[in-house]
Amino acid sequence: MASARNLRVVEQPPPRPDGEVIVRPHVVPPALYATLAAVDISSFGLLGDAHSQLHQRHQMYTRLAEACEITRIPWWDCYRHDRGDGALIIAPPDVPADDFLDPFAHHLTAVLRRSNRLASSAARLRLRVAVHAGHVHRDAHGVAGPAVLHLFRLLESAAFKKAHADGAADLGLIVSDRLYGDATARGGLINPDAYRPLRVSCKETRAKAWLWSA
Repeated sequence: MASARNLRVVEQPPPRPDGEVIVRPHVVPPALYATLAAVDISSFGLLGDAHSQLHQRHQMYTRLAEACEITRIPWWDCYRHDRGDGALIIAPPDVPADDFLDPFAHHLTAVLRRSNRLASSAARLRLRVAVHAGHVHRDAHGVAGPAVLHLFRLLESAAFKKAHADGAADLGLIVSDRLYGDATARGGLINPDAYRPLRVSCKETRAKAWLWSA
């Protein structure tokens, strides 16, 4: 199994005075088993200008990094791929997958609530996050594999988008059935009552997943 050192490119740079989070290129081994998270900024396409979009992207990365730090997920050791209105995050293989369910979801909810408290409705940041675990494969263009594909099918499913749009929560979290089953079987901090099943249908994917609510 690959170690966390395989994921690191350079040491963490010193903090910037403005608190800006810099996204830098990372590499992964040719194949590894890891936890994956896909993030999407809700209603990003409704932001009418580049300044608003850049602000939301900055806020997204800042809140993700902050929640990871609180959870002790090594943000600077994670592989991160920017997707314009979201991001793909792959944790080092020694990071427990359960951490992305609890306490990460609670911590991300808390930092979003804090930053949105005084924000206007237009500036409010709402995120959809999908979490899965599986084998990730690298080629010259990035990462791929069935696990990555399944992750984004969960993120982009109409049922998940509708559930998040119909609610008022700052964070919508969907977890793959396999990861949910593994996490609840191990016990720990996971509260099964905080999840409800959701049928996902997106392109060729038909699957059961689990929707978390704070």
